[in-house]
Amino acid sequence: MPLNLSEASLTRPEIAALLRRGKAELLAGMSPTPQVMQRGDILVQMEEPHEFVYAIESGWLSRSRTLSDGRRQIIVLFLPGEVCGIKTIFMTHQADAVEALTAASARRIHYKEACDLAAKDFAVAIFLAWQLAQDERHLHNWNVRLGRANGEERLAAFLLELRNRLAALGVTSAESRYGLPLTQQQIADHIGLTTVHVGRLLRRFRELEMVDIRSNEVVFLANVQMLEEIARPMHDLVGE
Repeated sequence: MPLNLSEASLTRPEIAALLRRGKAELLAGMSPTPQVMQRGDILVQMEEPHEFVYAIESGWLSRSRTLSDGRRQIIVLFLPGEVCGIKTIFMTHQADAVEALTAASARRIHYKEACDLAAKDFAVAIFLAWQLAQDERHLHNWNVRLGRANGEERLAAFLLELRNRLAALGVTSAESRYGLPLTQQQIADHIGLTTVHVGRLLRRFRELEMVDIRSNEVVFLANVQMLEEIARPMHDLVGE
């Protein structure tokens, strides 16, 4: 059973200060004026060259891959305060698209400038490596869920992962409710179910007074502990 640890407690204490300084230095090197996006705007085109790393200032973004027959998998969600696009440092073309799910803004830095900062300051290099490790942890979580979880477990883990990530980013209200700017189709595309199945599960969760989605807002109900028990086998050490 996963332990109830925080992300900070998993981070080796000897590098904590380096991570804080590295992130600050990377952000200081980014464009002062953020790039503004509307819902549906593509920040990174799938299978196209791209040269920038981004820090999200507002809004939600997703990384997704669309197959030739139109099927789509939303691979990961990016929230305000997070960094995305680090793979542009290593890869000339990007396998996946990054899309704005809401109105959003992000500052950016060219990959060559990011490399120069990392070469000059080990703190920047270690922060970039740590961010890749975080991305890998999220992907491992969803690899387990898509391979081994049933529908209830996937949806419960998804709703609670976002609660915990938002709370860690300082959204204090997320413990009881938070905005979810995803359609039912987008939820299905992320957790690997059909929209009909997602709708049926949401009705069941609401009837059991665990959680409800009202006007794009997730609201946790009296029996939220039941939801947490369903998701527990699919959560990692920090509850994501």
